[in-house]
Amino acid sequence: MNNALIMEKMKNMEGYFMHPSYTLEKKLLSEIRMGFLEEAHRTLDLINSTERAHLSKDPLRSLKNSLIISCALFARAAIEANVQPEDVFTLSDVFILHIETTSQLEELRQFEYEMVRQYIQLVNNTEVQSYSQPITAVIKHIHNNITEPITVNELAALVSKSPDYLSKLFKKEVGQTISSYILVHKVELAKYFLEFTSMKVIDIAVLLNFCNQGYFSSTFKRFTGVSPMEHKMRKRSVETPETGQD
Repeated sequence: MNNALIMEKMKNMEGYFMHPSYTLEKKLLSEIRMGFLEEAHRTLDLINSTERAHLSKDPLRSLKNSLIISCALFARAAIEANVQPEDVFTLSDVFILHIETTSQLEELRQFEYEMVRQYIQLVNNTEVQSYSQPITAVIKHIHNNITEPITVNELAALVSKSPDYLSKLFKKEVGQTISSYILVHKVELAKYFLEFTSMKVIDIAVLLNFCNQGYFSSTFKRFTGVSPMEHKMRKRSVETPETGQD
């Protein structure tokens, strides 16, 4: 889901993002689950601009311990994105071995970005690897244009199929209609903005190309069981491990 358009829009909305470290960690894991490489690296930059926890008196051992913890968190995020656990664990074993055998602090710091990149690559590859070529092309197009209006006719023309044939093939392979698939992914992106930015509901509705806020809210509730504002408030209410414990 490497959506250059979404990434550009995110850059333009940097002021909306909240930066407490706990929120940043959750944001990074969410970006790994959604396959947003550029934004994940930017979030990791923010996380690494603050001091890491001291997990050992030895700086090298402390960093290694921290990266092993990060590796476990990244792996869990990839599994939650439906990557096969055995693929994730195989990659994690390679990463931990590399961490343990590396003796240069700067090399280890940069390796964290490589871990993020490879986990996200797994996520993005998993999304389409079991589908036929036309459906793979359609899914990639949807992901890369999720903030734009997308029609079945447009997708059918993209893969040189009739709209009716493509709709039936998509339902057969993916298990849901094209329109439902698009809405599910719009809602997932909306949840990301609700949880990690201060964007208003109307702004998210506009960004994701819903015709009005009411339709966006009803769609969001249909797929999640709660309204956008209820989702935001629920997430914020459990996001206070640092603010309520002195």
